[in-house]
Amino acid sequence: MPHCFPANGTIRTTDHRIANLYQKASQWNEKPCVWEGLFKVACLIKNKPADEPVAGFIYNAIRDTDNGSVEGSLAEQIQKMRAAFAVFEYNTDRTILKRIAVWLRYLEIEYDKLSLQDHFLYRPADLMELLIRFYLVTGMKSVLRLCARVRATAFDWTTALHTFQQSIPVTEDTDGFPDSLPAKPQEMDYCQKEKLINYAELLADGMRYTLYAGMFSGNKQDLSSGNNLWQYLKKHHHALCGGTTSNPFLCGSQADQPVDNAALAAWTEAFSSQMILPDSEWALDEMIRIVFNGLDDCLQCDVVPERQYLNTVSERNVPVNNPEKIYARMTRAAAAAYKHAVSLTEDGIRINYLIPARYLLMVQKQNMILHMDSFSAHIQCKKKIYTYADFYIPSIGSYSVMVIRNREQNECTPHHHSTDTGCYIRVKGEWKDQDGFVIKESGKTFCEQTHHQGVCFYAGNRLLSAEASPGEYAYTVCEMPEKTDGRFIVQTSITEQWRQKDGQPGDIPVLPEKKGPVSGTELHYYHMTKNRITMFPRVNNLCFK
Repeated sequence: MPHCFPANGTIRTTDHRIANLYQKASQWNEKPCVWEGLFKVACLIKNKPADEPVAGFIYNAIRDTDNGSVEGSLAEQIQKMRAAFAVFEYNTDRTILKRIAVWLRYLEIEYDKLSLQDHFLYRPADLMELLIRFYLVTGMKSVLRLCARVRATAFDWTTALHTFQQSIPVTEDTDGFPDSLPAKPQEMDYCQKEKLINYAELLADGMRYTLYAGMFSGNKQDLSSGNNLWQYLKKHHHALCGGTTSNPFLCGSQADQPVDNAALAAWTEAFSSQMILPDSEWALDEMIRIVFNGLDDCLQCDVVPERQYLNTVSERNVPVNNPEKIYARMTRAAAAAYKHAVSLTEDGIRINYLIPARYLLMVQKQNMILHMDSFSAHIQCKKKIYTYADFYIPSIGSYSVMVIRNREQNECTPHHHSTDTGCYIRVKGEWKDQDGFVIKESGKTFCEQTHHQGVCFYAGNRLLSAEASPGEYAYTVCEMPEKTDGRFIVQTSITEQWRQKDGQPGDIPVLPEKKGPVSGTELHYYHMTKNRITMFPRVNNLCFK
């Protein structure tokens, strides 16, 4: 059963990190690339987002013209129209729909010329998504003609995703990419194509494009290509904090590889788009991993850096070449994270993950407000609501659900302890004002095997890291972590086999021998650490289950 997600303006959060993101991104509020994400974030934190300066820039940019166009290159025109559609989702201003319809008519007439600009044919995701969402609101048949032209002329991401295979990571001779691509995809040579499909940000956008192209065509190859791609990427290029390792090209899953934050934000949008489909639990699991680890790490920073690292012992001075691009991506990703925490189906409400916010929802033709924090949720309503409530249990972790009847009296009823993961728990019943639920973690830690037979650890959906410094980082794990007095402690020894590379930890050694004393090392949540070790080598002949 497909998911339906809340609209702009129906979600509010008081998270100071979102307010900080909005403030920092506002430095570039005259750049069209930032407008969509900036307005969506304004909808999360402002009572009157339509009164914010960014809304004024958007309305001014889409004023009527003689031929229906708007100022700027095709990429900028798409950015402006996506931002305008975000405003429509908030205030339902039908003049915006009329203006977008006029622009789409202009685009259809001039498509052959405009489509050769800005390497659009390699990155058609933003336009295809706008077309599908606009069609679902208006039902205009002319939009489908334009969808067909985009699908016929754009780079064939569906085939690229289904046949994706990489023997050697693309790490050399990347200067000027993707600007060096020819105007038409059929003019590419083999090396250019390899660079294109290994460029992590464009690959994530390719996954998002095939989803919306599949919604238009009904082609199962389009709709399944995202899952097919991810099965390969997860094995070879998975970043433990979510998304893929990239610099910005895919560069393997080694611990010393960076995670490009623009690509990480693109993966957030890619996974959230896949959640539209039924049976999309794989995408939801990846969405949870990226939201509570990689994306959280970005939001924790006062200024979003260009890259983050799983293993690092000191600050890396990586120059940020296009800060407005990173903030454009990051604001859209943050808005997607809040929007996709809750979804509605024909028979009830689904809680995909808990995130501090409140949601105004229409359930069974009644208004209700869903209040959520990191561990619980409760509803606010005037009348009783009879509906299903589904709670997602992530693939990693062990959880129990406590149903609350009348939160003020704290009448908790144990409902379900989940032995299965990666699935929804369904609760059917009568929901009254102040009813809700609490999800409790077992407190156990879980491990995943990584590159070079190393390990990483999770507590619930949070990745764990150890504080590190240039003189103390070569931890070798000897036992599974345990939670003691609210702290996660893992027994480690120091190995001499872990070498440095340019003053930073190099790739982890393979099954180093256990030497020297063993001591307890405290683990912290990934996003709360700065200089950290997240991917650990483990001692030889020790297996983790």
